[in-house]
Amino acid sequence: MTLGAINAWPSDVASVELRKCCGSSRWVQRMVAARPFADEDALFGQADAIWWSLDKTDWLEAFAAHPRIGSQRDVDKKAGTEKAWSSGEQAGAERASESTKEALARANAEYEARFGHIYIVCATGKSAEEMLSIAEARLANDPETEARVAAEEQRKITRIRLRKLLDQETTIKMSRITTHVLDTAQGRPAKGVPIVLEKREGEGFRELGRGVTDDDGRLKTLLPEGTALEAATYRLTFDVSAYEKDGFFPSVAITFAVRDPAQHHHVPLLLSPFGYSTYRGS
Repeated sequence: MTLGAINAWPSDVASVELRKCCGSSRWVQRMVAARPFADEDALFGQADAIWWSLDKTDWLEAFAAHPRIGSQRDVDKKAGTEKAWSSGEQAGAERASESTKEALARANAEYEARFGHIYIVCATGKSAEEMLSIAEARLANDPETEARVAAEEQRKITRIRLRKLLDQETTIKMSRITTHVLDTAQGRPAKGVPIVLEKREGEGFRELGRGVTDDDGRLKTLLPEGTALEAATYRLTFDVSAYEKDGFFPSVAITFAVRDPAQHHHVPLLLSPFGYSTYRGS
């Protein structure tokens, strides 16, 4: 992912992607509005400045978006990129002994009872024993002090995740035509949407490929490997009913022209209960 791509995202897309870095709605809204960022220093500087301008209610919203330290059940509730990031960040807790995991669970419960929110620590690179020791030490803080300490830990996590967003690379060979589906009403990717890619031939269309969106709502392998993209008219048909059975639009077809086959054509679908939109992505 490049900074240019982040700057160019439509607001709906930027909101979904930035929420993976921080769960505060106001932080996300202000970051989206702050674009374009001149460089990475500006991106990280704005992220910090906006975070510290928020109040405790916003901090608590961000804290609540995280799985509890050491809780695989909480991690498993996440999906796609967020699940992968959370799992990687908590790798030290996942490798812990059963006795340490039990001690972490007790510390989590005591912490939540005392402060009213989950225990937040920048877990990247820390062992379960370290995270347990930190939790036990922070239990001695008064609530106001602990809120600031937890907010600083969230700031560190947000910066790490912004870096992951920037460094995110495609790990599979993409076709020249790709798509993704975002549920803008829920602010999340639309997983499990069947999609068919067709090319206009004469008066009709011929199927070229099909697939289903992944946990991140993406489909990167629509055009079978070895199939040459030609200058022509194409159609993507989304079976929305497989994702939302009671939706107003059970199926959405997007027809578009490819004029330069050497370019990558990304054609997303942004869904809401009674409408949809699309755009030429990158």
